Amino acid sequence: MPAPAISVIIPIYNTQSTLARCIDSVLNQTFTDLEIILVDDGTPDRAAAIADDYAARHKHIIVIHQPNRGLAEARRAGIHAAHGTYIVPLDSDDTLPPHAIELLHQRITADDLDMAYGAHRRIGHDGKALMAHHRTTGIMSGNEFLSREVLAPGSICGAWANISRRSLWTDDVFPPSDCRLPSEDVFILVGLSERIRRIGLFDDVVYDYYYNPQSLTSLGPLHRQDLWRRYFALVREKLQRRGLLCSLEQQVRVMEVDRLAFYCPVIDTDDSWYKNVLAYDTSGFDLKHRILQRLLRHPWLLRATIAIKRSILRN
Repeated sequence: MPAPAISVIIPIYNTQSTLARCIDSVLNQTFTDLEIILVDDGTPDRAAAIADDYAARHKHIIVIHQPNRGLAEARRAGIHAAHGTYIVPLDSDDTLPPHAIELLHQRITADDLDMAYGAHRRIGHDGKALMAHHRTTGIMSGNEFLSREVLAPGSICGAWANISRRSLWTDDVFPPSDCRLPSEDVFILVGLSERIRRIGLFDDVVYDYYYNPQSLTSLGPLHRQDLWRRYFALVREKLQRRGLLCSLEQQVRVMEVDRLAFYCPVIDTDDSWYKNVLAYDTSGFDLKHRILQRLLRHPWLLRATIAIKRSILRN
């Protein structure tokens, strides 16, 4: 049997209520030269059984069962098992619009790209969709992508809504296998950017992101301050090895302020990383992150300010 053009990689953990919807969205794609790889990352619910049922009924669906190792290791396992020329990532609580893979495939092949991003819709509990567009669109190099998108505040480029060449995904793109990080997206994209010749950002809608209050992102069990400290140490190591740390240090610092403010539910003010972040010269920062750094000096005030702002936005 010839290899498929595209491998869709879907890590699975605690998503029994959304997995069928996710898989069905891939089965309903207008582009059909693909395989679907479902990676059961030791899920404790019925999602693994649902995956096995789909595989029994569809010969182009592959299921991998493994002990719980985290999202990055689930993605790594899926890519190792992939046969496609290209990789399309999909979270198991999200879906793809029917023309998504066809649009992504057209973009990456027509423009001879190594990676291509589309836009996405954020869908809330009320079913309302909020469009998320790129600030800029077009084709750029890997280093341009790194500085203009990966490390830039407000970028919507993450682990999904994209297609990439499978050949980009060498093992060193991923975090160390024994290291659980609070987020892998930036770390992985820093690694991929080194291998990218040409990447395109487009405003074709190719992904539906569903807010899930039970997801790892929402619950934040890994969003500990010590893990974020380790995260940024690893990012800096990657940039230093490429000789890019000096030129990108300020962007890394802005991201540190952002993650410490928004993604650390408990702030340890005695921590050395916290003290380093508060000592940064923010004169070159954008206004938002200059204010956030000042608010970080008073964590209770920061939390109250964020809560009030989110309440206003909801209403």
